[in-house]
Amino acid sequence: MSKGSKSRIQNQDNFNKGFDKIFTKEPDIPELNLEWQCYCNKINEIREFYSMDSKIFSAADKERFAKAHKKKYNI
Repeated sequence: MSKGSKSRIQNQDNFNKGFDKIFTKEPDIPELNLEWQCYCNKINEIREFYSMDSKIFSAADKERFAKAHKKKYNI
């Protein structure tokens, strides 16, 4: 067996987690979707109160929100 043909994975769990993060879409979390909707509504209520245009939230906004949510709840 040559040197390059042997698997060198040190920690299989970390490898699997990284592989899944790169090559698979993370599942939707219903609680996250509910919190996201409440967040968007509240932001737009505040903007309306101050006579500002409503904010259109992008996919990038939701992704940042999801990362913060996961960090907060250690998911």
